[in-house]
Amino acid sequence: MTYIYAYSNHKYGLSRLRRMAVLYRDLQEQGVEVEMLTNDFRAAAVIREHGVPTCTTIETVWDIDFVAQRGDSLIIDTPEDDRGKLEQYMEMFAEVSKVANSYDEISRFGEKILFVDPMVDVYYTQCKKETNIERTVFFYGDSDPKKWIKTHLDRFANSQMELLLGEYFYVGYEVELAPAFFALHESDAYREIIAHSSRIVTCSAQTAYEARVAGAEVTYLCDTLEPCHRDKMEELEIKVVDNLLQKIL
Repeated sequence: MTYIYAYSNHKYGLSRLRRMAVLYRDLQEQGVEVEMLTNDFRAAAVIREHGVPTCTTIETVWDIDFVAQRGDSLIIDTPEDDRGKLEQYMEMFAEVSKVANSYDEISRFGEKILFVDPMVDVYYTQCKKETNIERTVFFYGDSDPKKWIKTHLDRFANSQMELLLGEYFYVGYEVELAPAFFALHESDAYREIIAHSSRIVTCSAQTAYEARVAGAEVTYLCDTLEPCHRDKMEELEIKVVDNLLQKIL
């Protein structure tokens, strides 16, 4: 059995889960028995929309051995500090792979380091053949814990932009944001909106890749961007705005 652990919460969003869902289906198509693990029950429900029928919820990366058995294989995609647990996993499991959190990450205990961006659902590639709806959609991310959008709401006024809400947005947050946007879209419409919009503005690298593959004109907003991501985005013709406080459009 191969276990894939994808970290998700209100701070980091669902990007890791989305890209690991792609890997999950790829492995299944190769005949590999695979099970998805995550640390958030809400994410476990959302993942069904991405072709993963079941997902087991655990507390943290340190609890994988409560589910997986000696001799299994493990793929980890998390920003968590493993506190030495990874070394134990190397002794316990047949093979351990870890998705890199930076372009210069190196193996510490002999685990395989995976550089996976961009990893995009074939759904978006298929949607490129279809006609996109003429609209500009802003997707900040799956969460906005510091209410960045509200703080900079004046930047969206009169822009005619539409807002795609995040899965982890505060309850009622959309009421505060609605006056500045032409339209709002619920988070459960994520795939449909990203795949069928002519222009996407986002602070999520995963979303930027998905939208571009689907044929959208994409602007990616960020404070910092590692060279490997910048090179890939330039290759895909994704416009990168390096300062979130710059004019959005």
